[in-house]
Parts: sequence; C-alpha cells; structure tokens
Amino acid sequence: MSPLEVELFRTWMEAYGRASRENDPQASANLFAQDARYYESPFEEPLIGRDDIYEYWSKGSHNLRDKQSTYEILAIRDHMGIARWQSQFTVIESGKHFALDCVFVVEFNEDGLCQTFREWWHIQEGKHQEQ
Repeated sequence: MSPLEVELFRTWMEAYGRASRENDPQASANLFAQDARYYESPFEEPLIGRDDIYEYWSKGSHNLRDKQSTYEILAIRDHMGIARWQSQFTVIESGKHFALDCVFVVEFNEDGLCQTFREWWHIQEGKHQEQ
C-alpha cells in the first residue's frame, strides 16, 4: 500500500466537511469503506460498515443546522492522517448552539476510502469559537 499523500487527506477532509455542512448522510457514508470501523468514542463499540455510518449521519443531519467547520492537518504517516476538527452548530429541537473541538485519526485503505475512523471530542454549549 502506498503512503497517504497530503492532497488525498485534504480532499477527504474537505468532502467530510461539505457532507456535514450540506446535511448529506450519503455523501458522508461514501467516504468510508464498505466494512469501515467508525469510533465516535474510544469507550464505545465502533459503528461497523457503511450502512451503520449512513444511519448515524442521517440521525444527526435531521437535528442540526447552521453548521460551520474548519480543520487543520496535524500529521500524516504511512496510511494514516491526523487532523484537528472544529465545528459549530445549532440543535434544531432546543435552539442551543454548540462548539465542538475534535481530533480525528483516519486510516485509509488502498482505494483512498476511510477504513478506520477514530475521534476524540470536547463540546461546549453556548460559545462561539473562532474558526
């Protein structure tokens, strides 16, 4: 397997952000391999497979609005990229605004799709963070 290139990781992160902003769970799921593992938390079992990832994103897309996000690539090694992800959004049901600050570890397969996704995140209510 070829090492991950910066441009592939940047393109993947841009597509991830666009899918989130546009509330497009299918575009999100398509970034992942059919048998991908998605760890939203290190303490939970992963979502397994594109269908589970689609369902997860679909639930979130119906409940959030005013999404904004930025990212910064921190490192690339072998077939893995690490990025900082910052996001802001409003929960439709409550009208509450949140800021999210995450670290993503994204491992790619030979087709350029995410095989394993791990995230660590902190969330704060009511604050707008600088993007």
